[in-house]
Amino acid sequence: MKRFFSLAFASISLFTVINCSSIPQNSQEIVKQSWKHYQYAFIRDGRVIRPKNNNDTVSEGQAYAMLRAVLVDDQKTFDKCLAWTEKNLSRQISQGDYLLAWHFENGKVSDIKAASDADIDYAYSLILAYRQWQDDRYLTLAKKVMLSVLEHETEVINGKIYLLPWPKSENGAHDFIALNPSYYAPSHFKMFYTISQDSRWLALTDTTYDLLNRLMDSPEKLNEKGIIPDWIAIDQEGKLTVLPGKPLIYGWDAVRVPLRIAADYYLYQDIRALKVLQWFSDSFEKDFSNKIEFNAPATPYSNALFCSAVFAATEATGAKISTNVLQRLRKHIRQDEEGLYYNDITDYYINSIAWLPEYYQSKKVKVHQGLLRL
Repeated sequence: MKRFFSLAFASISLFTVINCSSIPQNSQEIVKQSWKHYQYAFIRDGRVIRPKNNNDTVSEGQAYAMLRAVLVDDQKTFDKCLAWTEKNLSRQISQGDYLLAWHFENGKVSDIKAASDADIDYAYSLILAYRQWQDDRYLTLAKKVMLSVLEHETEVINGKIYLLPWPKSENGAHDFIALNPSYYAPSHFKMFYTISQDSRWLALTDTTYDLLNRLMDSPEKLNEKGIIPDWIAIDQEGKLTVLPGKPLIYGWDAVRVPLRIAADYYLYQDIRALKVLQWFSDSFEKDFSNKIEFNAPATPYSNALFCSAVFAATEATGAKISTNVLQRLRKHIRQDEEGLYYNDITDYYINSIAWLPEYYQSKKVKVHQGLLRL
């Protein structure tokens, strides 16, 4: 497992903790102050920028910001991000659907292709916004996005429905189809079913766990020593295989798998989620017991995002190391006059996601008849 973490994280730099003693250890305050800093560092009039990529914008970033805004009850920022997204990324006029163009740079869309992870996070944030602020326009748009995802970003292969990374019209003529396990979000799919009553969403939930179980038990060694890979492929008979040109590493995509599955466990107590989290937790605990040098940049503990995924799995399963992992996660928090941030003030991706475990620590999230209560 160390070899693959090394491949994924060799370029990560460590940063010295600034004013460590003054950084809050309270989850609610961390969520509040990190959102304040995120707005300052990455949001410009509703557009989420990536400083390390020449201040471009990707659809996932818009969805991350909107999800975060609704969870902290910031309707003003939510509406700004929604307005910018619909004005600049919506494919309604150009493609006739309600998906989002994934890439915007130099003042215009540079790639009209949609990305399904962004599209489902976008729809999910809109549903939460409707429940939080009771504005019908959010729900109306969410339903249109959800239907577009089902129509354009799913495909039935050997009798099972799969979420594609992008619209199926983009696949071309191949014997295999690319899949990204981290795009599957069963808690989203269950919410979508509650709203739409379309059974395809429950089928996608089943596909999520079937796919992960097959990867965990893969005789083809697709999990490569206990790791879910960023990318795989599936052929027309439903067999999983290596995606040409993509190494089998647990990297910047797959790190989201424990976080998405933990959400399903926290919100819906799905026993299938616990099984997956236990598998991750066992792998992480093994590394911990083998005394990996956790301060080294080639380990899953050397940046906040990967550390947050470790915590999500180990905390849900009651692993003894979870308390130490939370402490290590918080060691990646930095502070300046604008608030709190993780690792690097210019790292949009880490700062978009690493805060999630703190949110679940700060809120007692309950589910009643499939509805998220904040």
